[in-house]
Amino acid sequence: MPRIRPILAVCALAATVVPAGRADSFSQTFDDFTIPMPVRPGDTLLLGIVGGWERWDNPVRCIRSMAIEFKRQRRTDLHVETVENHKLNLAEELVRRAFDFNRDGVLSPEEAAQARVIVFGQSLGGRATVVFTRTLHEMGIAVPLAVIVDAYGSDSYEFPPNVAAAANFYQRDHAVIKGAPRIRANRVLANQQFHYRGKLFSAHDVMEYDPAVWTRVRELLTSATAPRGGSPHPRPAASIAPSGGRPAQTHRWSSPPVSPRPS
Repeated sequence: MPRIRPILAVCALAATVVPAGRADSFSQTFDDFTIPMPVRPGDTLLLGIVGGWERWDNPVRCIRSMAIEFKRQRRTDLHVETVENHKLNLAEELVRRAFDFNRDGVLSPEEAAQARVIVFGQSLGGRATVVFTRTLHEMGIAVPLAVIVDAYGSDSYEFPPNVAAAANFYQRDHAVIKGAPRIRANRVLANQQFHYRGKLFSAHDVMEYDPAVWTRVRELLTSATAPRGGSPHPRPAASIAPSGGRPAQTHRWSSPPVSPRPS
Protein backbone atom coordinates (compact mmCIF):
# COMPACT_ATOMS: atom_id res chain seq x y z
CA MET A 1 0.00 0.00 0.00
CA PRO A 2 2.77 2.54 0.73
CA ARG A 3 4.05 2.09 -2.84
CA ILE A 4 0.68 2.68 -4.46
CA ARG A 5 0.35 6.33 -3.48
CA PRO A 6 3.65 7.49 -5.12
CA ILE A 7 2.77 5.56 -8.28
CA LEU A 8 -0.64 7.22 -8.44
CA ALA A 9 0.99 10.60 -7.90
CA VAL A 10 3.36 10.09 -10.84
CA CYS A 11 0.45 9.09 -13.08
CA ALA A 12 -1.58 12.09 -11.96
CA LEU A 13 1.28 14.50 -12.53
CA ALA A 14 1.91 13.08 -15.98
CA ALA A 15 -1.76 13.57 -16.81
CA THR A 16 -1.58 17.28 -16.02
CA VAL A 17 0.47 18.01 -19.15
CA VAL A 18 -2.22 16.76 -21.53
CA PRO A 19 -4.65 19.72 -21.51
CA ALA A 20 -1.93 22.19 -22.45
CA GLY A 21 -2.00 21.12 -26.09
CA ARG A 22 1.77 20.80 -26.60
CA ALA A 23 4.05 17.81 -26.39
CA ASP A 24 5.97 16.92 -23.26
CA SER A 25 9.56 18.05 -23.47
CA PHE A 26 12.84 16.29 -22.85
CA SER A 27 14.78 18.60 -25.14
CA GLN A 28 15.40 22.01 -23.55
CA THR A 29 19.01 23.01 -24.15
CA PHE A 30 21.19 25.88 -23.01
CA ASP A 31 20.77 27.56 -26.39
CA ASP A 32 17.08 28.08 -25.62
CA PHE A 33 17.95 30.83 -23.14
CA THR A 34 17.74 34.29 -24.68
CA ILE A 35 18.98 36.77 -22.05
CA PRO A 36 22.30 38.59 -22.59
CA MET A 37 25.28 36.93 -20.95
CA PRO A 38 26.63 38.44 -18.93
CA VAL A 39 23.99 40.81 -17.60
CA ARG A 40 25.08 44.04 -15.92
CA PRO A 41 26.06 44.29 -12.26
CA GLY A 42 22.95 45.13 -10.26
CA ASP A 43 20.57 43.42 -12.71
CA THR A 44 18.07 40.81 -11.56
CA LEU A 45 17.37 37.37 -13.02
CA LEU A 46 13.78 36.16 -12.63
CA LEU A 47 13.68 32.39 -13.12
CA GLY A 48 10.50 30.34 -13.38
CA ILE A 49 10.65 26.55 -12.96
CA VAL A 50 7.81 24.72 -14.67
CA GLY A 51 6.09 21.65 -13.25
CA GLY A 52 5.57 18.06 -14.38
CA TRP A 53 7.03 17.27 -17.78
CA GLU A 54 5.65 20.41 -19.38
CA ARG A 55 7.69 22.41 -21.87
CA TRP A 56 9.67 25.37 -20.60
CA ASP A 57 8.21 27.52 -23.41
CA ASN A 58 4.53 26.52 -23.30
CA PRO A 59 2.67 29.86 -22.94
CA VAL A 60 -0.51 28.10 -21.79
CA ARG A 61 1.04 26.91 -18.54
CA CYS A 62 1.06 29.15 -15.49
CA ILE A 63 4.80 29.63 -14.91
CA ARG A 64 5.63 30.44 -18.52
CA SER A 65 2.59 32.71 -18.79
CA MET A 66 3.71 34.69 -15.75
CA ALA A 67 7.25 34.90 -17.12
CA ILE A 68 5.94 36.31 -20.40
CA GLU A 69 4.14 39.05 -18.48
CA PHE A 70 7.43 40.19 -16.98
CA LYS A 71 9.30 39.79 -20.26
CA ARG A 72 6.85 42.19 -21.89
CA GLN A 73 7.99 44.94 -19.53
CA ARG A 74 11.19 45.02 -21.63
CA ARG A 75 13.21 46.32 -18.72
CA THR A 76 16.96 46.59 -19.11
CA ASP A 77 17.58 45.60 -15.49
CA LEU A 78 15.33 42.53 -15.36
CA HIS A 79 16.03 39.32 -17.26
CA VAL A 80 13.45 36.54 -17.38
CA GLU A 81 13.83 32.85 -18.21
CA THR A 82 11.98 29.59 -17.58
CA VAL A 83 13.45 26.13 -17.15
CA GLU A 84 12.11 22.60 -16.81
CA ASN A 85 12.27 21.18 -13.30
CA HIS A 86 14.42 18.25 -14.43
CA LYS A 87 16.95 20.59 -16.10
CA LEU A 88 18.36 22.40 -13.08
CA ASN A 89 21.83 21.85 -14.53
CA LEU A 90 20.85 24.32 -17.25
CA ALA A 91 19.61 26.80 -14.66
CA GLU A 92 22.90 26.57 -12.76
CA GLU A 93 24.90 27.15 -15.93
CA LEU A 94 22.64 30.09 -16.80
CA VAL A 95 23.31 31.77 -13.47
CA ARG A 96 27.06 31.20 -13.73
CA ARG A 97 27.30 32.75 -17.16
CA ALA A 98 24.82 35.55 -16.54
CA PHE A 99 26.83 36.93 -13.64
CA ASP A 100 30.35 36.29 -14.95
CA PHE A 101 30.72 40.03 -15.54
CA ASN A 102 34.32 39.98 -16.74
CA ARG A 103 33.74 36.94 -19.01
CA ASP A 104 36.76 35.08 -17.76
CA GLY A 105 34.92 31.78 -17.38
CA VAL A 106 34.96 32.00 -13.58
CA LEU A 107 32.14 33.03 -11.28
CA SER A 108 34.19 34.66 -8.55
CA PRO A 109 32.90 35.31 -5.02
CA GLU A 110 32.90 39.03 -5.85
CA GLU A 111 30.71 38.48 -8.91
CA ALA A 112 28.39 36.12 -7.03
CA ALA A 113 27.94 38.75 -4.33
CA GLN A 114 26.53 41.16 -6.95
CA ALA A 115 24.04 38.64 -8.35
CA ARG A 116 20.31 38.71 -7.63
CA VAL A 117 18.11 35.74 -8.57
CA ILE A 118 14.38 35.49 -7.87
CA VAL A 119 12.90 32.02 -8.31
CA PHE A 120 9.31 30.78 -8.57
CA GLY A 121 7.87 27.39 -9.46
CA GLN A 122 4.76 25.24 -9.46
CA SER A 123 4.14 21.55 -8.67
CA LEU A 124 7.41 19.64 -9.20
CA GLY A 125 8.81 23.00 -10.18
CA GLY A 126 7.93 24.22 -6.70
CA ARG A 127 10.06 21.57 -5.06
CA ALA A 128 12.78 22.25 -7.64
CA THR A 129 12.66 25.91 -6.60
CA VAL A 130 13.60 24.94 -3.04
CA VAL A 131 16.36 22.67 -4.31
CA PHE A 132 17.75 25.32 -6.65
CA THR A 133 17.91 27.98 -3.93
CA ARG A 134 20.22 25.61 -2.06
CA THR A 135 22.47 25.48 -5.11
CA LEU A 136 22.47 29.27 -5.23
CA HIS A 137 23.39 29.30 -1.56
CA GLU A 138 26.45 27.16 -2.30
CA MET A 139 27.37 29.63 -5.05
CA GLY A 140 27.07 32.58 -2.66
CA ILE A 141 24.15 34.16 -4.53
CA ALA A 142 21.38 36.12 -2.84
CA VAL A 143 17.74 35.26 -3.48
CA PRO A 144 15.50 38.19 -2.51
CA LEU A 145 12.35 36.09 -3.01
CA ALA A 146 11.28 32.51 -3.72
CA VAL A 147 7.65 31.60 -4.40
CA ILE A 148 6.22 28.09 -4.70
CA VAL A 149 2.73 27.08 -5.81
CA ASP A 150 1.27 23.69 -4.91
CA ALA A 151 4.77 22.26 -4.59
CA TYR A 152 4.91 18.49 -4.74
CA GLY A 153 7.66 16.05 -3.82
CA SER A 154 9.46 14.82 -0.74
CA ASP A 155 11.47 17.60 0.90
CA SER A 156 11.79 19.50 4.17
CA TYR A 157 10.75 22.69 2.32
CA GLU A 158 13.24 24.64 4.39
CA PHE A 159 14.87 27.43 2.41
CA PRO A 160 18.56 28.21 2.96
CA PRO A 161 19.71 31.46 4.59
CA ASN A 162 20.48 33.21 1.30
CA VAL A 163 16.71 33.40 0.65
CA ALA A 164 15.52 36.67 2.18
CA ALA A 165 11.82 35.86 1.92
CA ALA A 166 9.62 33.03 0.65
CA ALA A 167 5.94 32.37 0.03
CA ASN A 168 3.95 29.18 -0.32
CA PHE A 169 0.49 28.69 -1.85
CA TYR A 170 -1.01 25.22 -1.81
CA GLN A 171 -4.10 22.97 -1.77
CA ARG A 172 -4.81 19.71 0.04
CA ASP A 173 -8.06 18.68 -1.68
CA HIS A 174 -6.58 16.50 -4.44
CA ALA A 175 -6.74 12.79 -3.63
CA VAL A 176 -3.05 12.26 -4.36
CA ILE A 177 -1.22 15.48 -5.27
CA LYS A 178 -1.30 17.56 -2.11
CA GLY A 179 0.83 20.69 -2.01
CA ALA A 180 3.47 21.21 0.68
CA PRO A 181 1.58 22.74 3.62
CA ARG A 182 4.46 24.52 5.28
CA ILE A 183 7.73 26.16 4.41
CA ARG A 184 10.52 27.51 6.58
CA ALA A 185 12.58 30.53 5.67
CA ASN A 186 14.23 33.64 7.06
CA ARG A 187 10.96 35.42 6.41
CA VAL A 188 7.77 33.60 5.43
CA LEU A 189 5.44 35.91 3.53
CA ALA A 190 2.71 33.30 3.11
CA ASN A 191 1.76 29.73 3.92
CA GLN A 192 -1.66 30.09 2.33
CA GLN A 193 -4.02 27.23 1.63
CA PHE A 194 -6.59 27.41 -1.17
CA HIS A 195 -9.66 25.21 -1.07
CA TYR A 196 -11.26 23.35 -3.98
CA ARG A 197 -14.03 21.29 -2.45
CA GLY A 198 -15.28 18.42 -4.56
CA LYS A 199 -12.23 18.53 -6.89
CA LEU A 200 -10.85 15.21 -5.68
CA PHE A 201 -8.88 14.51 -8.84
CA SER A 202 -8.58 17.99 -10.35
CA ALA A 203 -7.72 20.36 -7.48
CA HIS A 204 -4.04 20.50 -8.51
CA ASP A 205 -4.98 21.49 -12.08
CA VAL A 206 -7.66 23.93 -10.95
CA MET A 207 -5.18 25.70 -8.71
CA GLU A 208 -2.73 26.11 -11.58
CA TYR A 209 -5.25 28.29 -13.38
CA ASP A 210 -6.85 30.00 -10.38
CA PRO A 211 -6.59 33.79 -10.95
CA ALA A 212 -6.65 34.42 -7.19
CA VAL A 213 -3.44 32.42 -6.79
CA TRP A 214 -1.57 34.16 -9.58
CA THR A 215 -2.71 37.59 -8.50
CA ARG A 216 -0.88 36.96 -5.22
CA VAL A 217 2.18 35.59 -7.03
CA ARG A 218 2.24 38.54 -9.42
CA GLU A 219 2.06 41.01 -6.53
CA LEU A 220 5.00 39.39 -4.77
CA LEU A 221 7.15 39.15 -7.89
CA THR A 222 6.34 42.72 -8.88
CA SER A 223 7.40 44.00 -5.49
CA ALA A 224 10.61 41.95 -5.45
CA THR A 225 11.63 42.97 -8.99
CA ALA A 226 10.82 46.67 -8.57
CA PRO A 227 13.57 48.86 -10.05
CA ARG A 228 16.18 50.00 -7.57
CA GLY A 229 17.27 53.61 -7.83
CA GLY A 230 14.77 54.79 -10.43
CA SER A 231 12.91 53.46 -13.45
CA PRO A 232 15.05 51.68 -16.06
CA HIS A 233 14.72 52.36 -19.76
CA PRO A 234 12.73 49.65 -21.57
CA ARG A 235 14.45 47.53 -24.17
CA PRO A 236 13.51 47.97 -27.83
CA ALA A 237 10.60 45.69 -28.64
CA ALA A 238 12.71 43.58 -30.99
CA SER A 239 14.99 42.50 -28.18
CA ILE A 240 12.36 40.73 -26.18
CA ALA A 241 12.89 37.24 -26.76
CA PRO A 242 23.87 35.62 0.66
CA SER A 243 24.40 35.88 3.55
CA GLY A 244 25.38 33.08 6.02
CA GLY A 245 26.02 29.43 5.27
CA ARG A 246 28.95 27.96 3.44
CA PRO A 247 31.50 30.25 1.76
CA ALA A 248 31.11 31.08 -1.91
CA GLN A 249 32.71 28.67 -4.32
CA THR A 250 34.50 29.35 -7.59
CA HIS A 251 32.90 27.76 -10.65
CA ARG A 252 34.39 27.05 -14.07
CA TRP A 253 33.02 25.63 -17.29
CA SER A 254 34.37 24.88 -20.70
CA SER A 255 31.24 24.46 -22.82
CA PRO A 256 27.43 24.52 -22.45
CA PRO A 257 25.98 21.35 -20.96
CA VAL A 258 24.52 18.89 -23.41
CA SER A 259 20.91 18.00 -22.58
CA PRO A 260 19.79 14.39 -23.05
CA ARG A 261 17.31 13.70 -25.82
CA PRO A 262 14.86 10.81 -25.98
CA SER A 263 16.04 7.81 -27.89
